[in-house]
Amino acid sequence: MYYKLSNVASVDEMECVFDAKFKYRDLHFKDPIINGLEESLLPVITNMQPKDIQFGIWGRLPEDYKEDWSVFQDTMNTLNMDVKPCVKDTNKNLFQKRCIVIVSGYYLSYVHEGEVFPFYTYPKSKKPMAIAGLYTTTYDGYITFSLLLTSAHPKVSKYHNISAKMPLTLALENQKKWLSEDYEAIFSMTLTDYETLDFQSHPISRVFYKNNIYYDSFLDPTEYESLIIPT
Repeated sequence: MYYKLSNVASVDEMECVFDAKFKYRDLHFKDPIINGLEESLLPVITNMQPKDIQFGIWGRLPEDYKEDWSVFQDTMNTLNMDVKPCVKDTNKNLFQKRCIVIVSGYYLSYVHEGEVFPFYTYPKSKKPMAIAGLYTTTYDGYITFSLLLTSAHPKVSKYHNISAKMPLTLALENQKKWLSEDYEAIFSMTLTDYETLDFQSHPISRVFYKNNIYYDSFLDPTEYESLIIPT
């Protein structure tokens, strides 16, 4: 499961990259670690309003759900959804509400000789990027969403050996497809967007695994004598 993301992009940068405008600019603040287990907000663009950047709560809820977010997530965690079972689902309504989630990067975990090390993964351009998602609008008007996961690219697997999945990242052309009626083309997509976005990864401080302990240089590379970085 992926439950931590990063967004250190500015409002102006996101508006430029995604050719869309924030509806509520003051709600965004840069955050090196966004913890999905804590009912977090992230900027999203939906297929219904592709020119607006809105905010969604990470963790998809049923549209008629009326209890607290945490109660549902404790029962059924919906931070992530595997794209392959979703495609096989006969309920086409699942794909009527699609979105892209705007982030700066995501985190991987590598287990080596009994210890776990965090890696930060992001485009070399350091520009904000998009992850495919599915969303709902709750009875009281809130957007809630799940990230879509796909099979891990071989380069991701070098730094993430605790699962065989990674977020379904989308380059510009596929972002447009995902938000259009041609969205099913994404289901047959290969892993080329990982190459197109030219990702890189580096180890960061293991403070990552301690909740709410962050500092300015948190995302900087960290060297570990005990870690043999995969090549």
